[in-house]
Amino acid sequence: MGNAMHIIVVLCIARTMLLALPVCAQEFVPEQVVFPITDFKPDIKYLAPFSMKFGTGFCLDQDCRFVGTNYHVAKLMGKYVRIKGAFSAHRYLDSDSDDAGAQDINLSWGGSLKYTAAHDLAIYEMRHPLKHLHGIGFDADDLENNSEADIYAYPFNWNPKRGLVRWHGKFIGNSPEGLLAFRYEEGRVRGGASGGIVVDSKTNKIVGILSGMGGGKDRIALAVPVKELADFVTRAQPYLQATLFPKTVFVSPVAADLYPPYVWPRAEDLSRRPVESPEVVKLRRMAQHLADSMRNFTATETFAWGHGNREPEVTDAYETLIVDGWQRWRRPGDKRFYELVPFPPLNSSIVSGAEWSELPRMVGTELNLKIHQAPDAVVGGRTIQVFQYAANVEDRVCWFRSVMNFGFFQRSASKFYDCHGEVWMDESGTILRISEALDLSGPWYRWWGVMTYGWLEKDGTQYLVPVTITTQAEHKKTYWCRGLFTDYELFGVKARLVLPTDPEQAEKSALKRGYIHDALRQD
Repeated sequence: MGNAMHIIVVLCIARTMLLALPVCAQEFVPEQVVFPITDFKPDIKYLAPFSMKFGTGFCLDQDCRFVGTNYHVAKLMGKYVRIKGAFSAHRYLDSDSDDAGAQDINLSWGGSLKYTAAHDLAIYEMRHPLKHLHGIGFDADDLENNSEADIYAYPFNWNPKRGLVRWHGKFIGNSPEGLLAFRYEEGRVRGGASGGIVVDSKTNKIVGILSGMGGGKDRIALAVPVKELADFVTRAQPYLQATLFPKTVFVSPVAADLYPPYVWPRAEDLSRRPVESPEVVKLRRMAQHLADSMRNFTATETFAWGHGNREPEVTDAYETLIVDGWQRWRRPGDKRFYELVPFPPLNSSIVSGAEWSELPRMVGTELNLKIHQAPDAVVGGRTIQVFQYAANVEDRVCWFRSVMNFGFFQRSASKFYDCHGEVWMDESGTILRISEALDLSGPWYRWWGVMTYGWLEKDGTQYLVPVTITTQAEHKKTYWCRGLFTDYELFGVKARLVLPTDPEQAEKSALKRGYIHDALRQD
């Protein structure tokens, strides 16, 4: 090869045409919603100085902390990207080579990738919102034939400094794979446009995510429907679901309880425990089964910390390992395990623990926990059974740990508190949500947590697993921590781990609840 420079250019689909966009105040400005995604890095595989990969992305949320694109773009770009100077913290994929129906699909740059075309979606969670960019609305309704739409993307036309391109077209139907098909008027698709948006010309709402082109010489563009994007967001980022797609919300990870705390009637004979109803007995049985079924798995647990209604101040991701019910965390690629989730670099913060496991165990086995069946409720169009529970401090059921960090040493305290909460169960007996409220005595107050659960299918078998874990507490401000479980791997164990015999280590291993952190500055 001599001194020739070997450059691998990976393209991710596109097209070309002139761009002529009106810029008016308060109107849709495509340059503030869609942007190029470019990756330059050394190419070790081909011994080249660097490789270049091109795609398009768009703001998923209003603040543009989440970036949407295609699965095949994100798969080629890798787990982490840099967009507009901001680095990504995590990647969520809607497809996989092992999915049912996955096929080898030819890409415009000449290679192929195995995935499901109708799930050609990915989301990057950025460490910080992208400046001067914002999201727009979505429309998940079915399109009418000949509905007019505009396609916006950043194709690569042999010039790394790409410009935004618009194609005007009409909806002509659905492809056999379930994609939206549009016939556009001018130009030709080129690499780099994958991940662009298809916008309804009348409403300026996104109706599809550009993913490919039809075969032959016809100018046909294919896009993933927004309906699939809504389903993907529900699975990948439930915290965004209520904001972006409120019609699809079923179990919100942050919604308040349905009923005010139940007031139990004063018992005449305190020496006898009331007989529980068959519905409560079934709830306890299902809760204990849920706790027992979540004892061996690995997952990625992403966290976001903040206060009030503001965007997260810090985000992070850990690999979590649960073996025989014992949970530990480590940073991706690291060998060191943490007994507890490390505190974020904030003066005050609240950190979740294993409430996802401890709360169903408590509901299932703690006989001092009083449980009352509330009236059924309709949530997201579905009927759910609602159970309310409570315990007093003397019942020694609900406890919490707070940590004070003085720089050179920490001081922690664990106490029992009054508590109450709700359990939501569907008609099949599946537990969907458990909440808990603790009446802390200060300096932190009003701790509240919500755990949600959902079905995961692996190798043809369905498992009920934790999906989100949300906790918050008040200390002059309302501080919160939001966790999300993804990338599950489930397994069984024949040998039991021996827990540490050292008292301090045993206390850490037995810690189930989240905890609060105060860092006191010494000026």
